[in-house]
Amino acid sequence: MRKKPSIIVDVERMKHPFTGLYFYCKNLAVNLEKYHSDKFDFHFFTYPKVKFPGFLKKINRSQLDKFYLIKPPKYKLWHATWQDTKYVPQNHMKFVYTIHDLNFLYTDKSPAKKAKLLNAVQEKIDRADAITVISNFVKEDIEKHLDLKNKKVYVIYNGVEVNEYPNFDSPKYKPKNKFLFTVGTVLYKKHFHVLPRLLVDNDFELVIGGIHPEKSYVEDILKEAEKYGVKDRVHLPGPITDQEKYWYTKNSEAFLFPSISEGFGLPPIEAMRLGKPVFLSTSTSLPEVGGDAAYYFQNFEAKHMQEVLKNGLTDYYQNNRKHEIIEWSKQFSWEAATKQYVEVYQRTLNLPIDNQPININKEKVTAIIPTFNEEKNIADAIDQVQWADEIIVIDSFSTDKTVEIAKKLNVKVLQRTFDNFSSQKNYAIDQASNDWIFVLDADERLTDDLKLEIEDKLYNVKDEKAFWIPRKNYFLGKKVRFSGWQNDKVIRLFNRKYAKYNGKLVHEEVKCTQKTGFLKSYFQHFTYHSYKDYKQKIDSYSSLKALELYQKNVKPNIYHSFIKPRYRFVYHYFITFGFLDGTTGYTIAKLNAYGMRERYKKLKKHYKNNK
Repeated sequence: MRKKPSIIVDVERMKHPFTGLYFYCKNLAVNLEKYHSDKFDFHFFTYPKVKFPGFLKKINRSQLDKFYLIKPPKYKLWHATWQDTKYVPQNHMKFVYTIHDLNFLYTDKSPAKKAKLLNAVQEKIDRADAITVISNFVKEDIEKHLDLKNKKVYVIYNGVEVNEYPNFDSPKYKPKNKFLFTVGTVLYKKHFHVLPRLLVDNDFELVIGGIHPEKSYVEDILKEAEKYGVKDRVHLPGPITDQEKYWYTKNSEAFLFPSISEGFGLPPIEAMRLGKPVFLSTSTSLPEVGGDAAYYFQNFEAKHMQEVLKNGLTDYYQNNRKHEIIEWSKQFSWEAATKQYVEVYQRTLNLPIDNQPININKEKVTAIIPTFNEEKNIADAIDQVQWADEIIVIDSFSTDKTVEIAKKLNVKVLQRTFDNFSSQKNYAIDQASNDWIFVLDADERLTDDLKLEIEDKLYNVKDEKAFWIPRKNYFLGKKVRFSGWQNDKVIRLFNRKYAKYNGKLVHEEVKCTQKTGFLKSYFQHFTYHSYKDYKQKIDSYSSLKALELYQKNVKPNIYHSFIKPRYRFVYHYFITFGFLDGTTGYTIAKLNAYGMRERYKKLKKHYKNNK
C-alpha cells in the first residue's frame, strides 16, 4: 500500500474561540480528515492549550517556531490558513498560503502601517507555491495591491455547517417580542452600531451576540440605541453557545450583517441555511456571498435602512423566498471546499488530481435512548442525537410526561415492561432500521468533539465493529475526578450484526465478536442530582443484582455480608483516591458500600422465600 503524503495545516487561529477564524480552522480540519484521510496524512499545527478535537493529529507550537520554523522532512507541505500568520516554513517544504482579506486597507490605520502590513503579506506571497483566497472580491483586491509573480490564485469559498438543536429553548436572554439578530466579534468594522435605528416605529428587539474585545464600542452601540429611544430593546448577551446561536437565528425575524470589512461573511450564510431573510451592507465581499438571495443597505442613513428592512420583510413573506434562500446557501459546503483545497495540495506536490466525487455517504445509524420518568432530560437527550438517521426512545412505561414529550418531538417511541437493562436495550436494537447503533442514556450529553468523532468514524468505517467511549461523571452537579469513576468507559457505538448487550440484569455491557476501537472524545454523564436519586438507583441495582446472583446459584456467606461492603468503601474512598473528591467522594463510597450490603441481604431473601 502506497504511503500517504504527510502535510501540516496551520490552525493556530483557534486560540481565539467564538471568532470566524476559529470556526473556519476547526471545520477545515475536521472535514479534511473526514473526507480526505485516504489521500493525505493530516497533522494540525496549533497552540498546546487550544481546545482541539482530540481525534485529530495535533502538532503543538513551540516558542521557537515563530522565529525559525523547521519541521521534519516527512512533511511535504505546509498550509497557512491566515494571511497574517507568523509561521512560515524555512526549509524546502511546499507552502500553500490562504488569504482571507486585506481589510486593513479600508481602516483608519496610517499609510505607514498599511504599507507594513501589505509588505508582510507580499513576503509570504513570494514564498508561496500556491495561493488561495475565500472570495473573488479578495482575489481582485490582492491582484490590485500585490505582486502575484504570475502565480495562480484559487478561489475557494468557505463551507457552512449548521448544527441544529430544535428542542433547545433556554438562551441566556430570551426576547419577549419579535426580534432581529446578528452575531460576530463586536468591533467597529462589524458596524453593529447602525442597527438600533432599525427599531424605530416597530416593536422589534435587537440581539447582538458575540465577544466584546472593546468595551468602548459596546458603549457606542448603547449610546446609539439611547439616541433613538430604543435602549431597552437592544441586548448584547456576549459570547453565545452554538445552541444559542441556532435558537436566536431560527426564531429571529431577520438576520442583520452591516459589516464594512469581510473577506467572506460566514454568519449570513449560516442564517440563509435556515431560510432566514438576511440584510447586508454592500461592502467588500458581502454582495458576492449574499447574491440575489439577500437584501442590501446601500447606505446607513436611518430612513433608508428602515425602508430596506420593511420592504425586504414584505418581499420575503409575500414571495415565500425561504426555499430559494436555502438553495443559494447550499453552494457553500465543506465537501466542496475541502475537495478544492486537496486539489491545490495535489497540484502543488505534482500528484495526480483525484477527480472522483468525494465520499459523502456515511453509515446510517439509529440512536436509542432508554427512559423511565425522564421528563426533565428527554428533550435535551433527543437534541443530542439529531445527527442520527433514526431516533428510538425505549420507555419502561413512565408515569410522568416522558412519553408525551418524546412523541411531540417526532421520534419513534416504543414502550415495554422493564425486566432488565440488557433485554430492554436489545429489544430496541432489534427494532432499529439501521445496523449501526448508538445508545445514549437520558442523563448523558455529547461533547461537540464526540459528535464530530462519531461522524468521522461513520464516514470512514474500517475493521472496528464497536467503539469504547470515555465518560466523565458528575455527581450532585460536581465533576468526579476519582472515586473509581476516573477511567469510566462504555461501548455505545456498534454494529448490531457483531454486537449485543450481554444479558446481565444490571451493569450490562456490549459484547462484540469483532475488533473494537477506542474514541478519544467523551460523554458527560450528569448522574444523580440528589442523594435520594443515587440511593434509589443503588436500591434498584441491588435488587437486580441479587436476582442475577440467585439465578447463578450464588450462596451468600459472611464474606459477602461483612467483608465485601467494607472493601467496597475502602476501594472507592482510599484505593481509587475518592477522598480527593471531598464530600462527594465520601458519599459515593458510603452509598456503594450500602448497595453491596443490600445486594446480599436481598439475595438471602430470595433463598428464604423460595425454600
